[in-house]
Amino acid sequence: MSTHFYDQVENVIIRPMIAWLCDGEPLNVLDAGCGEGIPALIFAQLGCTVIGVDVETTDLATARERAESSPFTSQVTFLESDLSKLPFENARFDLVWCSYVLHHVADKPQAVSELKRVLKPGGRLAIREDGLPIQFLPFDIGIGEPGLQDRLRVANNRWFAAMTRATLPNAAAYPYGWSQLLHDHGFTDVTARTFTLDALSSLDEAHQQFVLYYLQRTLERDDGEYGPFLSSDDKTVLKQLTDPQSEHYVLQRIDLHLRYGLSVYVGTK
Repeated sequence: MSTHFYDQVENVIIRPMIAWLCDGEPLNVLDAGCGEGIPALIFAQLGCTVIGVDVETTDLATARERAESSPFTSQVTFLESDLSKLPFENARFDLVWCSYVLHHVADKPQAVSELKRVLKPGGRLAIREDGLPIQFLPFDIGIGEPGLQDRLRVANNRWFAAMTRATLPNAAAYPYGWSQLLHDHGFTDVTARTFTLDALSSLDEAHQQFVLYYLQRTLERDDGEYGPFLSSDDKTVLKQLTDPQSEHYVLQRIDLHLRYGLSVYVGTK
């Protein structure tokens, strides 16, 4: 299933976040865990020079295609590299952007040490993790028990914990927040900011697909390797909400309010 709509929705939030980090300065940026390159190109649009690194060759190929078809190809380079051993000299970058990557890393303190190494004195590390949970339904939706989205969040958290244990079986525990991770590595001026999205019905196509995807993926995860996370009643409700032929199809509601927030944690070397 293509999830390009997910990028469309999140980029509305990430663009002002990146603009806030740049503050009009043409920075030398490392995008650590660049994925398919969308944030790197946003940095480039703001006048920055960017090197993106990732271990996923398919994502890197997509990122390079995006850059080559953009006006910013001379400002962006993509390389295959692991965060644990970056191919750069010390004190290379003004800003390291690490977006939704560290939770996949087994040794988070070691990764942050390596990211700090390549920062110039006075440079900043921006960790984009966590935020405000997705919310779009009222507490009582008229079917099933009230509070469905609260239970979906619990189900997704249980799935995430199981996924992490399966993919990072030897991970070193770090039971602290992202700001503590920055403090532990000697960063100063540690701060955080959350950027938000509000969208009311009628939702545009990207927002509609975003809502359906959120509901459908919870069902898929529950039926998969790490289930069950939901009660049978909640699964029945989810199937009705995602069925276009149902009278309870979620996109027929005119009271949807999509609220979503992404947080960034920033420290100075």
